[in-house]
Amino acid sequence: MAKPTPSTRDSRTAAEPLATFNRTERTLAFMVGGIVLLILACFIVMITGWLTLPRIPGDGIWPVALGVVYFGPPIAFVLMLTLLAITWTRKARQHRTEAR
Repeated sequence: MAKPTPSTRDSRTAAEPLATFNRTERTLAFMVGGIVLLILACFIVMITGWLTLPRIPGDGIWPVALGVVYFGPPIAFVLMLTLLAITWTRKARQHRTEAR
């Protein structure tokens, strides 16, 4: 295996400043990610149920999984748009203050 070549640039001065996220942006991002993962898990559960059971029962986990599959994507989409609006607003304010 080849040896890694050391960088010729100083890593302390070459690094870009870290992106700053506020708590609201981080919370919204994790909410969107969690809802998307929950949607995928429920979608897999529903597909498995449809393929293995002759009839999906109306009790247990099935109504919850179907509800998440129906109502999860619009909620995730609205949260994603909210996150984009908050991020764009913060960036616009930051650029306005830097331009002064």
